[in-house]
Parts: sequence; C-alpha cells; structure tokens
Amino acid sequence: MAAAPRVVSDVQTLKALADPARLAILELMMGDYARSWTAKELAAEIQMPPKKLYYHLGLLEQRGLLEVRATQVVNGIIEKHYGAGQRSITFQRGSGAAEAVELAPDTAEEMGQVVTTLFDTVHADILAGLRSGATVMHREAPDAKRVVVSYATAGMPPTRAGEFRAALLSVVEQFQAAAVPGEPRFELLVAIAPQSDTASATPPG
Repeated sequence: MAAAPRVVSDVQTLKALADPARLAILELMMGDYARSWTAKELAAEIQMPPKKLYYHLGLLEQRGLLEVRATQVVNGIIEKHYGAGQRSITFQRGSGAAEAVELAPDTAEEMGQVVTTLFDTVHADILAGLRSGATVMHREAPDAKRVVVSYATAGMPPTRAGEFRAALLSVVEQFQAAAVPGEPRFELLVAIAPQSDTASATPPG
C-alpha cells in the first residue's frame, strides 16, 4: 500500500497538528501505515477516553490526515476503521520552488506551535527511554538501543540547498518504505532551515 508524503502548507491543517494528542494519534498510525484502527483500539493504545478521542479523530479526518478505510455496524452503531492518510508529513508554505512566500504572523505562530509540540514530544520520548534504560546515549551501545542527537550547520552555495534537503528526506523515505509492521520503530525529527543572522549572532546563555 503506497502513499506519498503529505505536504502541509495551510493554516487550518497546522492548527489541527498543533496538539500533542493528535500528533500521538498520527505517530501511532503512520508507524504501521497498513493497519486500520477502531476508535476503541486507538483509545486503549494511547490511553485516552474514547469520547475525547472522537473529537481529535474528527479534526484529523476533516483535514485528510487520516482516512476511514472501512465501516461496520456493531450493536446498531456504525464503527469506523481508521488509517493514516500518509506515511510522513512535511511542513512548508507555497506551491512552487520559484514562489517567494512569507509567513503571515498567524501562520508563523501556528507553525511555531507545531514545531514546539514536535520537539517536546521527541524530547519526552528520549528522556523516557534513557531513564528506563530502554535506550542508551553511548557510542558503543548496540544499534537497537543507541540514541544519537546531532546538531550541525552546513555551509553551501544557495543553489545546492534544495539538493541538500532532497538528499536527507530521500534517506528518511527510503527507510520508511522498507519498514515492517511489528518491528521496533525509530523516531526521527528532521529540521532543515537557513540559519538566520540573528540566531548565529546570539551568544549562548
């Protein structure tokens, strides 16, 4: 079952994603893209009351981030089976490489909320793994348990920036396509952005 990565560029979809609960739902579903879930199964997996979960599922379905793959009648009630609408999500604005786009203040705020939520989620997962011993941040640790956190800048001609982004995202998509349901999952958050003069000039505090 193939699916192209989802490119999110509109404010309403960003608002739908700027919530830890909805990101948790999508992370679970995209991690096993071929699987379909009932609301009851999702609620048990992420430990959320079903009534609250339905609200989040409705928003995600409305924005096309998840899809209803099947329905069945259970005790006179229509039960939906949900699946992820995409294997991965990329955030960007604009419809073409040649288009110069600036974020409106409200859109920038929504994007900031999504980025903060993603960073906080990955941060919490890394800490939980390290505290429990399930993961290890050591060069000699087994690959299955090793955590790698890397920050770097890369100088390059502006004309090669697109090639740089494409190469990194291609590696991510390559391993996603080869994923096998039931195998351990590895979390990856990629942010590729021009370093602003303000950021580089600010001393660490």
